[in-house]
Amino acid sequence: MIFKDALRSLKNSTAKAVFYWLTFVLTSMFVFLFFNISMSELGFTWVDNNNDTVTIVTIFVVAVCLIIIFFANDFFIKNKAKELAVRLVCGATFMQLAAYLLVQTFVLLLIAVPVGIVGAVIMVPILNVIISTMLHSEFVIGIYPAAVGTTMVILGAVVFWTTYLNLSFAYRNSASMLMNERQLINPLSGVSMIDDNWLLTEAEKAERKKERERRKVAGANTRRVISLILFIAPLILIHLNRDMTLALSLIGMLGFYIGVPNVIVPEINKLTMEKKTSDPQAVAVLGFYRTDLTILRSNIILFLICAVLLISVILGRNTTDLEMMLSLLSYVVMNVLLSMAIMFKFSTEAYSRKKYFMTLDQIGYVKEEREKIIFREVTLLYLSILAVALLYLVNIFISMIIHGSMSIGYAGLLILFMIIPMAICYGVSILYYRRSVLHELA
Repeated sequence: MIFKDALRSLKNSTAKAVFYWLTFVLTSMFVFLFFNISMSELGFTWVDNNNDTVTIVTIFVVAVCLIIIFFANDFFIKNKAKELAVRLVCGATFMQLAAYLLVQTFVLLLIAVPVGIVGAVIMVPILNVIISTMLHSEFVIGIYPAAVGTTMVILGAVVFWTTYLNLSFAYRNSASMLMNERQLINPLSGVSMIDDNWLLTEAEKAERKKERERRKVAGANTRRVISLILFIAPLILIHLNRDMTLALSLIGMLGFYIGVPNVIVPEINKLTMEKKTSDPQAVAVLGFYRTDLTILRSNIILFLICAVLLISVILGRNTTDLEMMLSLLSYVVMNVLLSMAIMFKFSTEAYSRKKYFMTLDQIGYVKEEREKIIFREVTLLYLSILAVALLYLVNIFISMIIHGSMSIGYAGLLILFMIIPMAICYGVSILYYRRSVLHELA
């Protein structure tokens, strides 16, 4: 019964299941491929290895692949929240719910892993030709049966862990309702036992309020200045010390992380107030965009850090040609997977906006206007991500080109490898967003 229900649910949510399945296909393909690369003549084993760079890059790729599965699982399970809630209300136990989710995940995994491994096997001769052509090397990537077992063990462990997280998600959400009710009826909720405002005169209360506002403004201004310094200063210092590129880039990402709530969001709020009467459509776009940046800033930081890290390895002074090729391949893989992670996270948020677009429909926004809002919001978001990423990468590339460590053509190729996956995810995000919030209103 559980097995049939799980399959029926997959059929009813085909688009979401395909997204999840595609993630398993790509992650299994890349994990299998990198294990085969590392088990080749480079000399990698889990006990002893002869190449630290290859080991680090391989483990790094596998770790990011697993992170992508968690993001995809988050997208998949949150879109099933109502379905899980109905099953709980109808009397399903948490063990039955766990079995239900486990069946769905394993069905997708069992279909995806063979496809991913076949895809990796097809890619191996292509990569061998590229490596031999570009590096004039006799190194050949082989196919190792041990890589299949290792890939299956890792993905199987991730599936069990994600199922546990899914069960925890369902349990937390059902329990949180009761906790919220208790908070609502708690007469002491939010009351300070040392509140002395009743002892003050009205003038003293007003003065105290002004002082709090001054402190709040002063703190916000301080955070704004610090975030701007942290973000901008590394762009200059990179040209003075190329060996500190990675560390300076991490500092810049910290500045961006702090700057989102302290610089970007306040500026968006000001712009929203200015457009409030002249361009209501822009107000809707800016409001959604503000939420997107707040939700996605961790994903954006991960995307940027991975890109800069692998670029640092590629351009390292003691990096061999083979290590550089492996790092370049990792760079391409990471851009694909982390672009997908941003897409999944954004799609999870977009799916929850049906009620907002229903409200826009009720207050007079026609379908064409709502479509424009979606297009402008998604375009603004993805352009912002690329702008921040390229601001740092192009700055690093300029420094390398000036010092003769990189050609303009090679820099352009690296930029292209970043833009293409992001552009594809941008198109998919628009299509999914429109389908999620406009389908029922059509």
